[in-house]
Amino acid sequence: MSKLFRLLRVIGAGTALFASLGCGREAKPGAERKPQAAAAAAAAPSTASSATAENENFTGRLEGQKDSGGTQADPNAPLTQVTAGELLALMRASGRKATLVNAWASWCGPCRRELPMLQALSVNYKPQGVEIVLVSVDEVKDEPKARSYLKDNGITLRSYLVSGSIADFKQVINPRWPGMLPASFLFDGAARLVHFWGGEAFEEEVTPVVESFVAGRPIEAETNYGLAPGKVE
Repeated sequence: MSKLFRLLRVIGAGTALFASLGCGREAKPGAERKPQAAAAAAAAPSTASSATAENENFTGRLEGQKDSGGTQADPNAPLTQVTAGELLALMRASGRKATLVNAWASWCGPCRRELPMLQALSVNYKPQGVEIVLVSVDEVKDEPKARSYLKDNGITLRSYLVSGSIADFKQVINPRWPGMLPASFLFDGAARLVHFWGGEAFEEEVTPVVESFVAGRPIEAETNYGLAPGKVE
């Protein structure tokens, strides 16, 4: 069974929102993705408000994820499952200037290439009030594979597993996310989305955006990738 169908099982039969899911940059030959600052800014308030109702009773479940260094407290413990609303609430409660959320999967090659870079960047970002958080979209039954990959490769970033429908997770995190993996999202201290990287991002694409945001300089809503063919096998 292809990895595409492995992921589609997570969101249930008949869910069309993930039909465009790819591992790598979204495959639309000849197309270009343009920055959409106004659209992302308009979506941010509804993103935060849509999660309000589900944020009240999850603090206890997340205690095992909390430590002063922003790392996975116990690499042998199962990844805590979170909805998008719970994740946004955790960002708001953190007191940090920003949170960079990376969506990944254990079977996704570009995701695995990206994680060591994010781990290295986190050392410089923490003193600036920016935390990098990982969210796996692996199926619950494959959570041990995700956790094992993180442990075996020295990835100590705070890490979660999507709870429930990935379609719902996408809609709250960023309604304009087509579903490609990896994908990264920069949120401000109020858990408002300020930048989106759709596809594998490189250090020279991530660092200028984060540093500009920390310095208070204006940034585009998306990194403008020229699309390259990509597929999940």
